[in-house]
Amino acid sequence: MKKSTKKLLVTVFCIMTALCMFINVASACTMIYAGAATTADGTMIFARSEDFANSRNKLFYYSPAGNHTAGEEYAGCYGFTWTFTHDSYGYTAFRDDNGEGVEGVCPNCGETHAHTPYEAAGTNEMGVSITATETLYPSDAPDAVDPYEDAGIEEAEIVTVVLSEAATAKDAVALLTGIYDTVGANNGSGLIIADAQEAWYIENMSGHEYLAIKLNDTLIFAQPNMSMLGLIDLDDENVIASPTLIETAQKGGFLVGDAEQNTINYALSFCGGSKANARMLNALPYLDPTADTESGYLISNVGDDGQIVPFYTNIKPDHLLTIEDIQGYYHISNIGYANNLDTHIFQISGEGAYGTVEWVCMDAAEYGLFVPYYPMLTTDVDASYKLSTAPAVFSEEQPEGGFSYPATVTKRVNGERVQVAGFKALPTGWQDSMYWSYDALSNLVLSGMADDAQKAVIVNALAEKQAAINADFAALAETQPDADAATAWSMTVANTVHQQALDLLGELAK
Repeated sequence: MKKSTKKLLVTVFCIMTALCMFINVASACTMIYAGAATTADGTMIFARSEDFANSRNKLFYYSPAGNHTAGEEYAGCYGFTWTFTHDSYGYTAFRDDNGEGVEGVCPNCGETHAHTPYEAAGTNEMGVSITATETLYPSDAPDAVDPYEDAGIEEAEIVTVVLSEAATAKDAVALLTGIYDTVGANNGSGLIIADAQEAWYIENMSGHEYLAIKLNDTLIFAQPNMSMLGLIDLDDENVIASPTLIETAQKGGFLVGDAEQNTINYALSFCGGSKANARMLNALPYLDPTADTESGYLISNVGDDGQIVPFYTNIKPDHLLTIEDIQGYYHISNIGYANNLDTHIFQISGEGAYGTVEWVCMDAAEYGLFVPYYPMLTTDVDASYKLSTAPAVFSEEQPEGGFSYPATVTKRVNGERVQVAGFKALPTGWQDSMYWSYDALSNLVLSGMADDAQKAVIVNALAEKQAAINADFAALAETQPDADAATAWSMTVANTVHQQALDLLGELAK
């Protein structure tokens, strides 16, 4: 960006920060799965927004093969350790920023040992894709009989272990459930693991109990931090359950199901309910205006006659879904919003390097752009994705210079939680970062600093750019580029996407 434009941006942002207040909202990831029979191009699509906090740097990068070596002990954030059984596979990944910009300090555990905190999703060179995780919140009852393990695997470490180790989705499921069986889990989560042959959805909400289902081509479901597993017959060959799942639920007195029939309503048993949250209520009309908002969004394999049937929900869109529909899904209120750290979409069409596409969007998806990658051909990504920076800083007084926006945070004062108004300042060099550039743009809009006409300009420009990216990628796919060409193409597109945010900010500054 030219120096004159930078000065103009600094000036206008300092003026606009006095105009309004912007309130942070709670963490709320949202997942979606659409089987191949439900999509227009016959691809299996699954996606997730990773949400935690506004203005918290997230990195996207390629982890080369052998980044971890056989016999190496990996220590995560919260007590879990893993010894790699072989040199790690290469894979794409997101992670929280514990790089040079923060002197190696992890924003989660505060430690400086070598680790990749909260790798959120990616695909390895073998074609295994994962998004992890949707944090799940059980009732108190499961903890009394099967408490979480302090040294158990935490959602922050699942992607690192799975993508480094697993050659197939089946291997990945066995690996993860084996860890649940032995050292256990540190928290509750829901996640998807897939390759060209199969896809699995797994939930766990206690130390050692879990339920995994093999997803089919006709299934559609949304998952906004809720258990999605309704009445499940465990005798189905497409189910993998912890050996003592029903026994533990009986012991704790929270089984909803039939032990003799080997069935369990997992959501009701472990959560004590399945009431739709606000994001589910927003998602359902987008997917199917006639969907049952009481419980029709839960997954089941039990038919009306009590017999095992293919997994289903009552979500039935009136058209076959496109990649544009899935991108648009993350523009829905409460789904695409300020706390998005990144949003990733996986399209799996078949075997080989061209059989998986990974779409990457940084920060608030509603005001962001998705860049497509062939992850099994990717060897590097644009530097703007990988830039480690100092964190954004909250202060009650308006900072001088730089980019800042009005923010309200929760602090503990005299033992009570209170809302404190102030300003959030982005770090020096934010313009060089993909995450921070779109964070600046989204906060400009979401805080109300941009008027309706300016907002319309931004929305239209982003929509036109996304349509162009989608069309150009469709043309690229016809050529089946090699690894160098695929990497170069995605890096070029990412560079233009980064520049798009800066250009829009510059135009508003004028």
